[in-house]
Amino acid sequence: MDWLLAGFGALTALLGWRFLVVRKKLVESEGARAEIEGEEHRMFDFLHLLGEAIEDERSLEHLYRTIVEGMEEVLGADGGGLFLTEGEDFAPGYLSEECPAVVAVPAEVKDGAVTGWMRLARVKREGELLEELCQDGKGRWWKQGEEGLPKGVSEMMAVPLWHGGRVFGVLVVTLRSGVFSANDWDVFRSGAEQSGFGLGNALLHREVHEKRKLEDELRTAREVQRVLLPEENPDWPGYRVRGTNVPARLISGDYFDFVDLPEGQHGVVVADVSGKGVGAGLVMASCRSALRAVVTKAAGPVEAMVSVNEQLFPDIREDMFVSAAYAVFENGSGRVRLARAGHDAPLLFRKETGEVEVVKPGGLALGIDEGPVFERVTKEALVEMKSGDVFLFYTDGVNEAENGRGEEYGKERLRERFAELAKRGAEGVVEGLPRDVKVFADGHSQLDDVTVVAVERV
Repeated sequence: MDWLLAGFGALTALLGWRFLVVRKKLVESEGARAEIEGEEHRMFDFLHLLGEAIEDERSLEHLYRTIVEGMEEVLGADGGGLFLTEGEDFAPGYLSEECPAVVAVPAEVKDGAVTGWMRLARVKREGELLEELCQDGKGRWWKQGEEGLPKGVSEMMAVPLWHGGRVFGVLVVTLRSGVFSANDWDVFRSGAEQSGFGLGNALLHREVHEKRKLEDELRTAREVQRVLLPEENPDWPGYRVRGTNVPARLISGDYFDFVDLPEGQHGVVVADVSGKGVGAGLVMASCRSALRAVVTKAAGPVEAMVSVNEQLFPDIREDMFVSAAYAVFENGSGRVRLARAGHDAPLLFRKETGEVEVVKPGGLALGIDEGPVFERVTKEALVEMKSGDVFLFYTDGVNEAENGRGEEYGKERLRERFAELAKRGAEGVVEGLPRDVKVFADGHSQLDDVTVVAVERV
């Protein structure tokens, strides 16, 4: 806050100088001198209170109140209000007891309840009198008899509060009777300028604080999510298994898992939730829980996928889905049963020939169909692995990675690189493929999560 208070001090000095210039021009009699000296005293009291309110980071509401009541006191106004610009709305910052209806109030709101209603309501900015001030960036002084004055008000002044090229609100003061002076108008605009500086910096400071707090919460969520991923690679007889996940954001919509099954079998699942961020991460956690709950009871991978779909469909948003590949490896035999729920087809490297096969059983993504269609189209593939063969499961963050020229890594490049890396076994694939994708991107931002799992028959 030191830099904020230093800036406030500099503007206060400038405002004080401007106030003295105004005073010098207007002092024409002892009566006027006394009146302006009193206003000057009130103004510097206001600046002192405004500085304290800015320094107090605990309550923005206190700052709002200080701005409104301070300007009322300086100008001898009867009512006042601060209306904050929040998106397309005006939101009440602080309104004094006598603040009139300076925004549109529904006809059913009785006169005695207007201020109370405005203190709770958000009003669309479009078409409002105060919005015109925000658009042209200038204040306005409504004098007696002019169109636009609220009911029961003789005069009104309003100024948008700007700072750093952005309007944060509109400050209003009113009189039920009597008139404001030219000096009042100059003082009001100067006070509004100082208030805009304080308000703008306080709100920006809060935005930065809240952003940091959110980032801290996301990092905590990321650590929790990491717990859901395998802590280490499993040791399965007859296989060497490796996996990795590289999130594009703090929260990943990808996941992979290794599960031990009855009768000497082992499961590998790789899934990708549509979208990114927190929402995708929550669906990912639900998918993992659902799958772990059914795999040990299911007769095979297709039955497991059907059960997971039944659990996810009622709770998943219409614009979201989950693609998944689930394979069951028989302990030591090399037999693999695979189901694919709309996921990119896994690749199988054959050491004997050096060729790469695409294993592509039919299947629909999870969460799209309630059940009958999903069950009908989801098929199982049976594969026999020999020593040195390597299975690759991946998410589309690999093949859809882009470089600075907008070119995709692509499935053909993926097959070629997999064929080379698979000669070094599962470790070579899981270590080399994400690195190769990163080199291809050449500094271009990672747009999607990258998950790679390799299973080698030893």
